[in-house]
Amino acid sequence: MKSRVQKATKSLSPKQMEKVFFKVAEYFSVLSEPSRLRIMYAVCSGEKSVSEVVEMCGSSQANVSRHLMALHKSGILQRRKEGVTVYYSIADNATVDICQSVCAKIAEGMH
Repeated sequence: MKSRVQKATKSLSPKQMEKVFFKVAEYFSVLSEPSRLRIMYAVCSGEKSVSEVVEMCGSSQANVSRHLMALHKSGILQRRKEGVTVYYSIADNATVDICQSVCAKIAEGMH
């Protein structure tokens, strides 16, 4: 049985695969910032307002807002506005799965 990756990339040319590799690297660069991982950890348990994320992450609102925008722009988080309050939630569960898997691996190695 072929993997999901093999099925998705089977018909792509080497040039197209280079574009895929570039986009994958771009995607992981969004996740390479510890503050963004902290935000994802806060939001993966359910939708949170910006102020809730700020409180959970212990960072300034300006810093958290900048990272929330990057995560939203990349399609990892989604947002909705209710009055003047903005709420963020996970838009891409695959990213949560990746992060949880890597965090578990690293945490296991720390024991």
